[in-house]
Amino acid sequence: MAAQKKKTARAVHANKGVEMAYRKSLDALVKEMSNSFEYWIEAAYKANPPRMETAIAQDALPSDLLSKKIAELSKRWIKRFDDMSAGIAERFTQSGRKATDSSFQSALKDAGWTVKFQITPVMRDAMNATIKENIRLIKSIPREYSLEVEGIVMRGFTEGRDLQYITERLKKQFGVESRRAAFIALDQSNKLTATVTQARRVELGLYEAEWQHSGGGKEPRHSHVLAGKQKKKFDVRKGCLIDGEYILPGQKPRCRCSSKTVLPF
Repeated sequence: MAAQKKKTARAVHANKGVEMAYRKSLDALVKEMSNSFEYWIEAAYKANPPRMETAIAQDALPSDLLSKKIAELSKRWIKRFDDMSAGIAERFTQSGRKATDSSFQSALKDAGWTVKFQITPVMRDAMNATIKENIRLIKSIPREYSLEVEGIVMRGFTEGRDLQYITERLKKQFGVESRRAAFIALDQSNKLTATVTQARRVELGLYEAEWQHSGGGKEPRHSHVLAGKQKKKFDVRKGCLIDGEYILPGQKPRCRCSSKTVLPF
């Protein structure tokens, strides 16, 4: 007699509202920082444009003055992001945890299993780790941005470019940072959902799950698509063996996969 197929609870997906709120917070900071750099660099450039003639030995070179201004701006915005990072990370993590808990509770209830979640030591530890990781990512934004800006400006001076050229490059760099902020919000939302779902499953003794591919993405990972088609089962405490390593859905960059919870009845 064939074994009865176990019932599954539907997959839990990252909450788009939580992701967009996180992205909006990062975008606002990045936009403010970009505007600040553009304004002060333009002012410094106009006050001390590149000189073709030989400067007097005692005079500060325009490139040195501009480099000093960039250093001042970098220090200011690194501090601003550092000061804001904990609050943004904590709000994102707590709202994401609540949304995931609610979605998972609903999925289990629809499958015939009613549970009530508490903030356990395991969950508290997982949330603390998530907050720290997001603080690190947020703090990295102005540090990387200021290095790119300095490179743009100094190359502009070296190549004899005008202010318009430098300004255009700064606006393009803002686009790069804005896309990076969007990626952080998406990636961390997926990872947080995977973290919370895994912790809750372990707490409930629900150790088995079934991989489900998102069906989206411009360049989906073939191995993830295949795992979804095969309805590959895995132990959530260990992860699913894909491409030679054990991973959880949403753990890899840009991975939007999820998984169904296999119920023991």
